[in-house]
Amino acid sequence: MRTEINPDTSEGATEGGDRRTDHLELIRGLVHHFGRVAEGLFEYHDFGFPREVIRRHIDTIEADLGRLRASGGLDDLGLPEEILAGQVRGIWNSKKNLRYAAGALMISNRFRQETRPENRLRASRLKVVYEAFLDTIDDAIDSGDYNFGDALDLMRHCLGSLTAPSFDGSRFREELYDRLLPEQRPVTDLLTALAIAFRRGFQDSPHGDVLRTELERFQTNWILGEAYTMYQKDPTLDVHGFLAAAGHLPAPDDDLEPWERIAGWISHTAADTLLDLCFADTTLSPEALEAHLNAWFYFDAVATLANNAMDLTKDLEEGIANIFLIARGGEEIRALSRVRGLRPNLSMRDYEAYLARTAEMARRNLEYAARSGADPDSFYPFLAIMAPVVMFTDETGIREDILHAYLRSLAPVLREATATRPPPIPTIPLGTRSGRSRSVRSASS
Repeated sequence: MRTEINPDTSEGATEGGDRRTDHLELIRGLVHHFGRVAEGLFEYHDFGFPREVIRRHIDTIEADLGRLRASGGLDDLGLPEEILAGQVRGIWNSKKNLRYAAGALMISNRFRQETRPENRLRASRLKVVYEAFLDTIDDAIDSGDYNFGDALDLMRHCLGSLTAPSFDGSRFREELYDRLLPEQRPVTDLLTALAIAFRRGFQDSPHGDVLRTELERFQTNWILGEAYTMYQKDPTLDVHGFLAAAGHLPAPDDDLEPWERIAGWISHTAADTLLDLCFADTTLSPEALEAHLNAWFYFDAVATLANNAMDLTKDLEEGIANIFLIARGGEEIRALSRVRGLRPNLSMRDYEAYLARTAEMARRNLEYAARSGADPDSFYPFLAIMAPVVMFTDETGIREDILHAYLRSLAPVLREATATRPPPIPTIPLGTRSGRSRSVRSASS
């Protein structure tokens, strides 16, 4: 069963209006809708905290979006009008990109109290750019016939440019054009403009230099994880190879399955929260930062696992053996050389078992989050509800059957987490040297 979602009817969004303002208004419409859906879930599940928490956070995000629009919206991103035309404008305002941008802006509240209003606006702009940049690359890899080496080369070229000491826009564009498949080259100018916009915003952030290494470490593992997904696709499908590679990726805990390890890297909300920290007035101690990044590893795992449960049919049509299929399909799936056209014999019991394990990832997210700092506004419980609402939505609506199956496992996790919260690790002033030489999330080679 699906509930339709139509953000295009948001108040103020018009077909002929300014494309930048429309983009923000469409995002605002999605945030509003997701919030109301989440509030309605409290009629069916006991999460251990009041629904007013959802409303308060959503109202705050909508107010911030209003301030962002009033301050000029996305005008100062430097994206030329001619770039966002035709096919590329459709990518920019696609429901998938808007949905992920809305999700990225929802996680901004983690450091809201530690960030001045003008810097919250700057962080929001930077995250919209980052989401569009990574999602466009991700779509190119998923839809294109790249081999492992070409995919790795394309992603390293794109993401390496974001934090490289020097950057030549013309050279970046030329090399990007050569790396993209011919049918994907229309996005060359968009990706180039987004890379330039990101570099400017990141370099102008108060603490980008301090967190550059953490962002680069995350991106290294994101690139590896995305490249390993080439082994999930026809005609180079190799499930055993995929699992062997994924099993070498780092993770906060040793008991994770290979698909859970890679799930924590191929989403990118951890990068979004690092971008928020770039604009905050305080930073985290080394121990708190470690716990924070571990928490967001598990949040990314939740997002990825949920997305794969949602996309099984579509992925099989595109010749992809996704994580849900691999996790529940057993040795029969691992032995296949092609999956396009496959009709697996998976039941609701398979979904429930998989989603129960996804809820365990959410429990670990809440556990590490509690170690990383105080949460007086119940931000992480809010996020735990919003994640499935966003991830179990696609262009056709909300998959309520899967959503409620997941929430039946998540609700007791949330009740326990909100009842027992350990004392947080304190923050320290920005600029204090941590002496932190290596993260548990460091890159695997």
